[in-house]
Amino acid sequence: MTIFEGPVTSAPGLSVLETVVTFLVIPTVMFVVISVIAYALTAPKKSKAASVITSIE
Repeated sequence: MTIFEGPVTSAPGLSVLETVVTFLVIPTVMFVVISVIAYALTAPKKSKAASVITSIE
């Protein structure tokens, strides 16, 4: 006797490649993409050469 009630079919498992891609590659790529976007939005801006008009010495 099983602990399941009614007809139960087992789902096929993940292969090693599917497991690695799902739990390692995809999260790593998402982390890198989000980090690059966050850095691009918050990176310090390069200051342009100060003009005589806009700077006081």
